[in-house]
Amino acid sequence: MLSRKTVVCGVPTLVFFGLILGACSGNSNSSTNSGGTTGVNPGGGTASGGTPTFPGGGSATTTGGTATGGGANPNGGTVTTMGGSGGSPTMPGTGGTPAGGMSTGGTGGTPQTGGAGGTPATGGSGGTPGAGGMMSMLGPSAGCGKLPPAGETIGQTTPKTIDITGMDPKYVAGYTHRNYCTTMPDNYDGTTPLPVVFYGPGCGATGCEGNNFSGKDYFIVQAIASLDAHGGAEVPTGAAPGCFQAGTVGTADSPEGPYFDQVMAEVAATYCIDTSKVYAAGTSSGSWLSNYLACARGGAVRGAVCDSGGLQFDHPTCTGGAAVMEIPGDTATKTVDGHEIGEAAARDMFIQLNGCSMTPTTMQFGDLSCDFYGGCASPIAWCPSAGGGHQAGNSHLYSAGTAFWSMLQ
Repeated sequence: MLSRKTVVCGVPTLVFFGLILGACSGNSNSSTNSGGTTGVNPGGGTASGGTPTFPGGGSATTTGGTATGGGANPNGGTVTTMGGSGGSPTMPGTGGTPAGGMSTGGTGGTPQTGGAGGTPATGGSGGTPGAGGMMSMLGPSAGCGKLPPAGETIGQTTPKTIDITGMDPKYVAGYTHRNYCTTMPDNYDGTTPLPVVFYGPGCGATGCEGNNFSGKDYFIVQAIASLDAHGGAEVPTGAAPGCFQAGTVGTADSPEGPYFDQVMAEVAATYCIDTSKVYAAGTSSGSWLSNYLACARGGAVRGAVCDSGGLQFDHPTCTGGAAVMEIPGDTATKTVDGHEIGEAAARDMFIQLNGCSMTPTTMQFGDLSCDFYGGCASPIAWCPSAGGGHQAGNSHLYSAGTAFWSMLQ
């Protein structure tokens, strides 16, 4: 039975790597005028005069005749129709914004890059391309079918640099210039979408390090903490630069969220991965990061395995959807300023958030015996059998974690 309950977090509109998944609907080609001379409406249909209703979603008043509206926008993007108010049967009317246009991409747009600019109908102008995102649609990424970048070798780890945008201004100095590493497994062929492990090591990792998942059928993305962040709320109190901003003093608007979004968008555009099978894993500071991502990016992270690091008290509204395995190590219970933030508190919150049974059964995952909270699409596993030492589960991450992930649909 659970030792405590936490407040159930709300479930907002599904978010994929920081972007709202939108759908773009087409528009009718017919329009009707009343009050003027019957004429031909280039936007579709026969006009019978008056105030036309445009298939693009806008309206205009003419003194008669034909009005030309904006057309359907199949690829996403906002279409602004052109033309002035008419009087003559051949004068285009003022158009409007189509119902199907969306600035974040829509049906017909490439999921990894957003929707293309809208194709204008007669009288309309082209739409603005959507911003897009890595996972507008789950499944094979845009990198499938591409050759690996020049100089990269299958089975070897490659360091990368990236500049992160869209953060609160207070984080810009310390968290803009970031690094990460990628490893294509031995079976990578560029056409078969592979599951991804987004791995977070402990504090002080400044380069590409090995981990239990390398070379074992997973595409590996190793996160690296910012080396520019110093003190305060940027890294856990008393820690040197090199800890993720997702720990005892982590913030709800942590810069690690945009970092994850933009790294994974870059990976999805370059390599062949399965965006429906993105998993987070980590030890120590990387475990705090994995718990944070399971909370803040539950629509993008399908499962997480967290060793020796709980969920920070100051976190955003959790989205739900991530199955989580907690290997508590020495952080089963932890308090900061009177708040419980250990892995037991994270376990309780995810059980309630995901709607799982509060009565566990015992299950074996790899070499760990765990309390399993099922009855839900995203179950929770509590695995104290790894021992109580710090990073006690590190050697179990692959065997226990992959067994746990393999049962997820």
